[in-house]
Amino acid sequence: MSRLLRVALVAALTTALVTGGSSVAWALWTATGTAASSATIGKLAVAISGTEAITTTFSTSAPRVTRPVTITNAGNVAGTTATRAAVATGSAALAQAVDVQAWRVSSADACTDAADVGSGPVSGTWADLPSLQARLAPGAAAVWCVRSTVRADAPPSATVDVHLVATTATGSWVSEPVWGGFYLNTDAGAPALTCTDHDGNWVELTWDQGGRDQSTAYAAFVGTTQVGDRQLGFFGRITLAPNQVTTTTAGTVSVDVAVVDDAGQRTGDVVGRGPVTLFTQNDGPAIRCGA
Repeated sequence: MSRLLRVALVAALTTALVTGGSSVAWALWTATGTAASSATIGKLAVAISGTEAITTTFSTSAPRVTRPVTITNAGNVAGTTATRAAVATGSAALAQAVDVQAWRVSSADACTDAADVGSGPVSGTWADLPSLQARLAPGAAAVWCVRSTVRADAPPSATVDVHLVATTATGSWVSEPVWGGFYLNTDAGAPALTCTDHDGNWVELTWDQGGRDQSTAYAAFVGTTQVGDRQLGFFGRITLAPNQVTTTTAGTVSVDVAVVDDAGQRTGDVVGRGPVTLFTQNDGPAIRCGA
């Protein structure tokens, strides 16, 4: 059989199978004619972090706390992140007596106690704080510097648990809410520090560590300014020389010893408070315990 004749026979057979409705031909046609396809469905989600660091115990010497809060668009579509403040438990009167200012910063490192309030701040109290809003691409984050300042009319010895609830929205679609919480407290009076004089050259401060771990770090503060060096519970004492208390001129100041976090920031855990006095003696500046 010639090559030309074989080609003609194959062509004729194929035509017959297709036009005749052969199941073999139908299977061949459908198998070669089907293509796979898929689609990605948009997802709205949000994340919030940093709120726990707002937890503090306010006092006359430490009336405010400034901490960064990060809100992230955790979904795969662009959206507007927003928040609302909610009193979960505790004193609503305390939440109303804490003024809040929040503003966008470039990074968490830019949010410090000494930072100036940035442009376009959101202002209110923890009882009625307006929403912190930002339009964010998928995976992007907005860092807010949140400053809380207690007013003189705050109730004493009070505690409130505040939740900052966040969502992401696009159009009429809104993500499931998530929240970060923190506690605000007013000081009922810190325990007294034990202070020991050393001939005007320095004083030694000690305190009751209670059940805290021996690796806990402490620092002394005059107002919001650290004085002296941080020390661990293993050492159990802080010494102050006259030149270390540079936040004031001669006179009596109140010193707080408080727990500090891993970043060296003061927490609301004040373990002791007491007065020291700066004065001058024959050989120069001096310091003593008490007034």
